[in-house]
Amino acid sequence: MRILAFSLMALAAAALPGQTVAVPGAQPPVTGPVYWSTTAPDCTSLAGESAVAITGASGTVGYSCYVSGTFVWLAAGGGWSTAIRVAAPASGAVGVDYSFYDGSGNNLQLDSTASGAAAVSGDDVNFALAANQPAEIGLLGATSGAPKYASVTTGSVYAVFYCPDAATCANVLPQLLYSALPATPWSLSVPIAWDTALSTDYSAVGVDDGGAQRVSLVIYNEDIAATSYRIEVFDSTGALAASGTTPSIPPLQSLAGGAYGEGGTYAAMLSGVVTGTLPSGAFKILVDGGSIYSAVEVLQFNGASATALQVGYDSQPDLTSSAAVQRSNLRRSRVALRPKTVFRPLK
Repeated sequence: MRILAFSLMALAAAALPGQTVAVPGAQPPVTGPVYWSTTAPDCTSLAGESAVAITGASGTVGYSCYVSGTFVWLAAGGGWSTAIRVAAPASGAVGVDYSFYDGSGNNLQLDSTASGAAAVSGDDVNFALAANQPAEIGLLGATSGAPKYASVTTGSVYAVFYCPDAATCANVLPQLLYSALPATPWSLSVPIAWDTALSTDYSAVGVDDGGAQRVSLVIYNEDIAATSYRIEVFDSTGALAASGTTPSIPPLQSLAGGAYGEGGTYAAMLSGVVTGTLPSGAFKILVDGGSIYSAVEVLQFNGASATALQVGYDSQPDLTSSAAVQRSNLRRSRVALRPKTVFRPLK
């Protein structure tokens, strides 16, 4: 439990073998899996998306659809490790671009591994996968903490997946796994928060008795204004039992050309955010962002076991309708300035 409390409350390029990190003004050769089409594909089924150009050494080589989203929390070092897994669908190759950020949305230098290779450092990892090819990227900890990684490093991961057609992108399904092995038998899997599937309000059902059963939560600001989020806990009768407000969480960073970078992320034990007595047994947790979009993760710890709870869209207490999902134009602004070069294959 001490590791849990420390990690969750403190929880805030060289190329990998066979990979390349995009460098302004330098273009890698066109080799490996082709995750683009020579003519612009129809990407409108992906929330009205338009194809983007992929460039090689001699200029534009083709066009890709893309999907993007955020893993709202990473934990690496200090007894924790994070792994990101994904596989290209059977229908085609995929270009994968992961970038790492701290709790305020700034670039984060991490040591990572690919397929068991030696650790390398950087704030970005990108590579190409052939159809059906899987990949796992392991995050070890902050580069400054190598080789022991004694302190836990936290933040977020932004992911963009480029595909030759909309159907391939629609079937990309990455996941992130936390592990505290071997010290503690905790291993948790969490889904990505897609840029086009966000809400202003979320809820989950958990149990927190202050002892072996504990609940923690993570809130990631997915909007362009800093805000605090109201947390409310309802007992088995639906009555409000406890509530609180998070500190202000930074917004998506404003970049040149009207594009946006990463936002801030906040994590804490539920009991450290709300005032009032947490109900016995199962209770409902409501995260209310007002008009501000976010992504939310809730973790349940039961002694030696742990799991990521199902988190669903909800509505504000004084409304009867569900909150709308995120608008797609903000997603385009987040991807606008990212390099879209030919990624080398993962080996």
